[in-house]
Amino acid sequence: MPDPAPGGSDPIPNVTVGVAVMGVSPDGRLVSANPEAVELLGPCQGRALPEVLQLPESALAQLARVEPGQAATLRAVVVRRDDRRVYVDLHAQREGDGGWRVTAVDVTRAVALDGEVARLRARLDESERARAKLTTLQTELAEPVPVDSGGAVMIGSSGALKRVRDQIARVAGTNTTVLIHGETGAGKELVARSVHALSTRKGQAFVPVNCGAIPETLIESEMFGHERGAFTGADRRKLGKFELADGGTLFLDEIAELPLQSQAKLLRVLQDGLLERVGGTETVKVNVRLIAATHRDLARQVERGRFREDLFYRLNVFKIEVPPLRARKEDLKVLAEHLHDRVARRMARPVLPLSERSVRRLLSYDWPGNVRELANAVERATLLADGPELEIEPPDSPLSAGSGRAAESAGVGESPQPTDVLLDLTLEQLQRLHITHALERSGHRVFGPGGAAERLEINPRTLLSRMDKFGILRPREARRASS
Repeated sequence: MPDPAPGGSDPIPNVTVGVAVMGVSPDGRLVSANPEAVELLGPCQGRALPEVLQLPESALAQLARVEPGQAATLRAVVVRRDDRRVYVDLHAQREGDGGWRVTAVDVTRAVALDGEVARLRARLDESERARAKLTTLQTELAEPVPVDSGGAVMIGSSGALKRVRDQIARVAGTNTTVLIHGETGAGKELVARSVHALSTRKGQAFVPVNCGAIPETLIESEMFGHERGAFTGADRRKLGKFELADGGTLFLDEIAELPLQSQAKLLRVLQDGLLERVGGTETVKVNVRLIAATHRDLARQVERGRFREDLFYRLNVFKIEVPPLRARKEDLKVLAEHLHDRVARRMARPVLPLSERSVRRLLSYDWPGNVRELANAVERATLLADGPELEIEPPDSPLSAGSGRAAESAGVGESPQPTDVLLDLTLEQLQRLHITHALERSGHRVFGPGGAAERLEINPRTLLSRMDKFGILRPREARRASS
C-alpha cells in the first residue's frame, strides 16, 4: 500500500468526484482518505475500519477471506457526529501487500427510496386485495340469493329442518370447519350462508366456489391466485378465492370433485393459513373460515383412493346432514307458497293460492331434485297461471314414481314418449310467456331503449293492450301490488 500524501490527501489518481476513497493497512487501519471520504466519514485516518464503519461480523469475515487481487462488495452503516445514520456501499479491493483500497458511495437516499417502494408495494397489494374483495361483494349483491333452499331463509317447521337449524346455531359462533352433506338441490349453500350470517364474520365476504364447475387446469389459479406471467394469458396478478375470502367465509361446494393434487395444497392452507400464488414465491397469510359441502360419501371416496384421508379428517370436524325434501314433506306446502310469492313478485304476476289438487300432487311426488326441482316447478306454474288458483305440475323425471305411471298410460310394452313442453302450451300461453320474458329482461320497462316493446319489436301501446288482455300487470300496478 503506498504511503499517504502529505496532509492526508489521496495518492490514488483519477478519483471520481463524489466517491469516497480510502487506503486501509493490513491491520485494518485507515492510512489515507480523499476529501470526499473525510466529508462522508469525518476525521478517520488512523482509526480502525470497524470504528469508522459499522460492519457486522459476517462482513468482516467476508473481507478476511478475500485473496490479493480480488474484491468484495458489501453495505455498511456510518453513524455521524450529528447522530444521522448514513448507508454506504463499499467496494474493497485487496492489495498485494495485504492492505485494501476501499471506495464508498452514499446510498442513504436509495435505501430510503427502496423502503418507500416496498411500503408502497405492500399498500398496492392491500389495495388490490381490497378492490378484488369489493368486486366480489358487489357481484354477490347484484346476484339474487339462490332459490335452492327457498330464498334467504330456511322455510319449514319439520323436525328434520329444526335439527339443521339447531346445528347451525351451535357451530356458527365458532371458527370450526363445517362439512355439509346432502343431495343435489337440497339447500347446502343456504345452510352455509346461514352459518356465515350467524357468525362473527358476517360483515366480511362470503365467497362460494363450485369445485365441480372449474376446469382441472384452472383450479389452482382460481383457488390460490396467480402472478402476472405465470402462464399464457396471465397478463396481471389475480387473487384467488382464499384471498378474496380473507377475514370471511369460503364455501367449497362439491369438494369431492377436487383433484388429489389440489387437495394437498388445500390441506396446507387449512393447517397453516399459508398459500403461494401460481407462479409466485411470496407466501401469503390468510384468515378464512372454511365450509365444505358434497353430495358424495367422502368416507367411501377415501376408501377408493379418490379423496385424501388427512383432508377428510380435517374437514369432517362438524358435520351437518341436510335432509332431502321427501324427508320433510310437511314443509312442502309452505315452501311452495313462499317460492311462488317470490317468483310472482319478481315477474309482476299476481300471487295466487295453491289449489288442493296441487297440494296433493306435491305430497305424492318424491322430488328427486329436492328444493331446486320444486322451485323450477313453481316458476313454471307461475308463468302459466291463468286461473284463480296456482296449479303445480310435478315435472317428468326418470327418477320419479310418475315415470312408472306414464308408462302404464302409454300401454303395456310401450315406452312413454317424452313430453314437449312448448307443444303442450296454447298459443295464448306462449304469447304470455313471450311477453313476460321480455319484461323480465328489460327490468319491467315497457317504453324506451331496451324496453320490452323494443325487444318484442312492437308498438308500446300495442304491448300494453296485450298485457291487459293476458292479465299481465303493468309495471306501476305490479309495484303497487308488491308494496
